Amino acid sequence: MKPWAQRPVEEANLLNPAFCCVTLTSAVVGYTDIDKAGMPYPLSFIILPIVLHKETRESLPRTIRTSMAAWLQENMSARVLFAERTISLKPYTREAILFALLHDWLSFGTGGRLQTTKNNVDVDRFLRRLGDEARDCIKRGRFVGKWFASAGSVQTVMALWGIRP
Repeated sequence: MKPWAQRPVEEANLLNPAFCCVTLTSAVVGYTDIDKAGMPYPLSFIILPIVLHKETRESLPRTIRTSMAAWLQENMSARVLFAERTISLKPYTREAILFALLHDWLSFGTGGRLQTTKNNVDVDRFLRRLGDEARDCIKRGRFVGKWFASAGSVQTVMALWGIRP
């Protein structure tokens, strides 16, 4: 991973730690809406590969009533190169989590689960300052968090996406 000052402008803008921090926090807020124990740490590594990939993000269902298994069966293209995207975004996810920990957006709770003191109002307040695409990434992050919480165990979610912890 290149030092911040040596990153290309596009990479610095899209993958900056603050933006990725808010996207991950939004996912944790969504997850904890369903499961108050917090989001399992391994799931944080597949949030950004889903919501930053425009084709996948725009094809996500509108409600969590759509099962992840059924949606992935109908949208098999979402899994194409997903493992590679996950691996390539892993350093940015780690950087965003560190940023979030330093700025008290995220913390680790019991069992290493990610928790946040932020809520839907905090995320919505942040959304008002963003452009359309950035706002959509963060909103979809919250949706993916809820979707993960209702989809089953970490192993189940990762198996559905074709990866493993």
